[in-house]
Amino acid sequence: MLMSLSLSLALAAPVPAGTAPNPTGPVPRLVEVKAEGGKVTVPVTRAENQPAGNVVVNGNVNGARIVVRNEVQKAVPVELSEVKELKVYAADGKEVAVADAVKKLAAGGTVVVSADGQKVDPRHLKLFRDDVLVLVSPELAAAPPAVMAGPFNAVPGVQFQIVPAQILPAVPVQPPIEK
Repeated sequence: MLMSLSLSLALAAPVPAGTAPNPTGPVPRLVEVKAEGGKVTVPVTRAENQPAGNVVVNGNVNGARIVVRNEVQKAVPVELSEVKELKVYAADGKEVAVADAVKKLAAGGTVVVSADGQKVDPRHLKLFRDDVLVLVSPELAAAPPAVMAGPFNAVPGVQFQIVPAQILPAVPVQPPIEK
């Protein structure tokens, strides 16, 4: 009897209303925009080639050498109107002209920046007022964490730092002074 009663209660229970699906895409970042000298700048990640040294070809010290360059990701302040493929939206989803965004941010402020260079899911933007600006550009996307090249990448997510040993000169031990 108890089993049939609990089964009938379970089957006759009202079905809960569908919940809203979870937001898609990564959570956007908040970035402080600074106006310096009348120009609005934002930090942009750009690749820069830096010389890493010379490599001797075929073991011949007096022969040809190749200059090796490393590509380094650097955060550089760039004027807002010069950001590549920049799209500006209000938090309510309406597109805003870049010139209007520059005028609005002339005194500086805080903006929402897409973390992956794609348009931000509106469910992430429910916390903000409708007039908050959302910047979308592949250049503004968060850079992946730097990973050290070489055989040290055996464990994903773990990074090693090699620090040269510091050799200090030996100091003779002074005997205690007796009084």
